[in-house]
Amino acid sequence: MTGLWFEITARVPPAQAEAVSAVMRDISPGGITVEEPVDILGPELGYRVRPGEPLLVRAYLPASELGAVLTEELRRAMEAFPAVELVAKPIHQQDWAVSWREFFGVVDYGGRILVVPSWIDHEAAPGQVTIRLDPGQAFGTGHHETTRLCLAALEDSIANGMAVLDVGTGSGILAIAAIRLGAASVAAVDVDPIAAEVARANCIANGIGAEVSINVGALEASHPGRYDVVVANISTPANTALAAVFGNVVRPGGRLILSGILAPDAAAVREAMAAHGLALSAMRHERDWCLLELVRS
Repeated sequence: MTGLWFEITARVPPAQAEAVSAVMRDISPGGITVEEPVDILGPELGYRVRPGEPLLVRAYLPASELGAVLTEELRRAMEAFPAVELVAKPIHQQDWAVSWREFFGVVDYGGRILVVPSWIDHEAAPGQVTIRLDPGQAFGTGHHETTRLCLAALEDSIANGMAVLDVGTGSGILAIAAIRLGAASVAAVDVDPIAAEVARANCIANGIGAEVSINVGALEASHPGRYDVVVANISTPANTALAAVFGNVVRPGGRLILSGILAPDAAAVREAMAAHGLALSAMRHERDWCLLELVRS
């Protein structure tokens, strides 16, 4: 991101955050960020979420003729969400690059994985494994419920030597966690080329090389790999659309971990997976979000 851009902020009710984020991500060449309403407790203590309040979804559009076209496209798309408020302000690259860091502290959810932003010094407790992370413009800091749910599920699913597929890798946090937990290899995919760059940089920062392969694009039916564990922290529509593909890429007896699902949508996702040999084995919940753990027959 260079020069002058416009930061477009949507104030979004929690139930519409997933849909609005998808719309804004499709339109914004500068990526998006999703900010929960939080009270900042300090760089070491992290944050406390204020439940039920609107989220702030931010898109970044260039201050150019293209930006004007994209802004109008976004305005029209948001007519489908009358409860959402849009605000625009100019922002320079150097301001954007550092201003969001104040919102990200250490993530310690009580498990083995400790997520530490790259600009914070923090010592892990005995038995904890540290991931050093700089999310940049990619999703996945460990602060969102869906990511924390995935980290906990991976802890219970990964065994030494496993092959893992990370669908929608974002910052690469789940791919890195899988390796730290003992997986032998991770194939990571994301439709966003910026996310792929961020994920690769985070892998390198954590001393991970060829163990994680990162590819840009959607997960296709022709994907040749078969995996012990597949994790997808994407969205309800995206997970459901991939049900048949998941049925192919998860090895018999393997596990599928699905997140990015609002609790009311869980039954529909479960039904879609069952049609392709994937049976529910467990569910996890945090606030409005749920995670499904399924086993391939």
